[in-house]
Amino acid sequence: MDPLDSKFLTNKEKENKKDKKNYLVSFFNKVLVCFILVITCLILFKSNSSFKEFISNNVYQDNISFAYLNNLYNKYFGDLLPNINNETTTPVFNEKLEYNSYNIYLDGYKLSVSNSYLVPIIESGIVVFMGNIEGYGESIIIEGIDGVDIWYSNILNPSVKLYDYVTKGSFLGEVNGNELYLVFERNQEYLKFDEYIKN
Repeated sequence: MDPLDSKFLTNKEKENKKDKKNYLVSFFNKVLVCFILVITCLILFKSNSSFKEFISNNVYQDNISFAYLNNLYNKYFGDLLPNINNETTTPVFNEKLEYNSYNIYLDGYKLSVSNSYLVPIIESGIVVFMGNIEGYGESIIIEGIDGVDIWYSNILNPSVKLYDYVTKGSFLGEVNGNELYLVFERNQEYLKFDEYIKN
């Protein structure tokens, strides 16, 4: 007798088998859609000069928001890699930014926070830079889904890696001392603190 015969499987095993099959079908459908979109864009790019100019202006010259595109993709197609175990996780760290005071500092702001403050991510997005910035120290720049690049500076022990997609409220790292530097930038213009942070 075949042990995988459906009459010998428990209901839970049947559901797991069905879920895995559905996830695989969903995954291959998403890959197929992406492949078709890429091929279509390549054909248009090669054969249509106005499309080529559009791509040149909007992708190469302007700062394209990969975080926005990722968010849009997830909204309509879901995650690229399926969750086969069908488990939902609740984040342990889900905080809002807290600070005692803030002052203008260079292109951004210096926030007074508690010593070794655990920094939450202000807006979901993609990590596009990690390194030292003169005047700010160790910094992480996240390109937000709202089109705003947020610089988090004076950070120790980051919990993220370059090109990670990170979510609002999750843990970024800890402050070196009690000063956190933030810069808000959209389209090469710096935003005011109280216009962006609404507590």
